[in-house]
Amino acid sequence: MALSDKENLEYDILSIINESNGRPMGCGSIAVKLQALGYSFSEATVGRILRDLDIAGLTEKAGFQGRKLSSSGSERLCDLAGKERRQKQGEELMAAVQGHTREQLLEVLIARRAIEGELAYLAAQNATPEEVRALQAALTAEDVEFHNIIVNMAQNRVLAAAVSLIRQDTQLSPVLEHIRLQVHSLVHVDHQKIAESIGSGNGDKARAAMIEHINNLISDVEKYWHPQG
Repeated sequence: MALSDKENLEYDILSIINESNGRPMGCGSIAVKLQALGYSFSEATVGRILRDLDIAGLTEKAGFQGRKLSSSGSERLCDLAGKERRQKQGEELMAAVQGHTREQLLEVLIARRAIEGELAYLAAQNATPEEVRALQAALTAEDVEFHNIIVNMAQNRVLAAAVSLIRQDTQLSPVLEHIRLQVHSLVHVDHQKIAESIGSGNGDKARAAMIEHINNLISDVEKYWHPQG
C-alpha cells in the first residue's frame, strides 16, 4: 500500500530532522528543506505541523534551538521507511511481471520441467546423506536456493549448464514468487515432497515429484492470467 499524503509529509519532515544527526533543527531550516522537496508550505504552516508532531510524541522541542526526534519519532520514521521500501519493491516487481508475458513464462517452465525432472532423478541416485540434510534445511529458503542444491546433487554438468542458461533472466524467480503469492500457491508442500523423494533414493519418484511441482507452477501462471479459469 502506498504512503498517504499525510504519511509522505510526516516521513519527509522526520527524515529532515533525522539527517541533522541529533542537532535540533529550527522551523525555518525545516521549511527551506521542505520547499526544496517541492512543498510550498510557509514557515508558519511548518510550525503548526511541527506542533502536531510534538503532540503526537514524534518530535520534541530543544529549547529555542528547534526540534529533534523523540524515540517514538525514530521508530515511526523506520516504520514509514519500511513501508515506502516495500511500496517501491512492489512497484518494481509489478513492472517485472508486466515485462514477462504468459507465453514467455510458460516456455521457461516447460523447459525447466524436462530438465529439472531429470536433475531430481539424478539427485536421488547420487545424493549423500549430508546433501539430503542440506536440502531438508533449505525447505524454508528461497526457491532458487532449493533448486540449486538439487542441481549440485545431480552431478551432471550439461544439465546444470542448461538450467543456468534458462535462469539468465534474474527477474524470473521473483516474478514467479509474486505470482505464487497472488494465487495462494503452497510451494513449500511441493518442495517437501521433492526433498522426501530424493532422500528416499527413488529416482522415478523424485522425477515425478519435480514434474508435479513444475506443473503446479504452470497452473499458477495460468490462474494469474486467467483467474476465472
